[in-house]
Amino acid sequence: MVRNPYIENMELIALFDFDRTLIKKDSMLLLFFRYFHLSIRNIPKFCRLILETLKYFLKMYSQKEFKEIYINMIIDSSRYKDREALFDDFSKYLLGMIFKSAKEKITELKKKGYKTILLSASPDLYLEKISMELGFSELICTKMVYRNNREVVSGLNCYGKNKIKMLLNSYEGDKVDWKRSYCYSDSESDRELLSLFGNPYIVNNNKFGKKAPEFKTVIWK
Repeated sequence: MVRNPYIENMELIALFDFDRTLIKKDSMLLLFFRYFHLSIRNIPKFCRLILETLKYFLKMYSQKEFKEIYINMIIDSSRYKDREALFDDFSKYLLGMIFKSAKEKITELKKKGYKTILLSASPDLYLEKISMELGFSELICTKMVYRNNREVVSGLNCYGKNKIKMLLNSYEGDKVDWKRSYCYSDSESDRELLSLFGNPYIVNNNKFGKKAPEFKTVIWK
């Protein structure tokens, strides 16, 4: 068999979505239920959040704009005075929810020489620590910066086609062995992303799996 040194030198990557892929639920919803402090003082904030959410579903806001509003309103209503302490606590909470099967797969592919990437629309506010704790090679997600007393999105909102754009900004198409690389996601919005990989897996979503039989399906627990 003739060896191809060019192919052998190409990068192998294993990409993992976060929400409903590494954990069972949506982390942004969990952020609300865990930290929005519903008190008499915060009732106006709660009513405003409902209104802002309605505006988002009516397409009066972009997802990027709503993400900023949503995160800041939760922070402002919480009992935590230190933002870093809040997201440190949330990171630890989410780490306890990671599927055992997911941890095993990350470790397995790392041992095989794959560069492991956590790719998510969720913010780095809590994903950065999670990525480090799980031993990912790289985190690609929605970046936030603290500016004028609020968290704002810096750069692209890492969702849909932006996920692909941000991935390819870090990994040039001709330098990755896409045919032998892996991608794990639960979301139909990642269909185009999954199509880039020779080993695309739909995680814990049989409904999506039936719509996309070209992808493999896996159940993580």
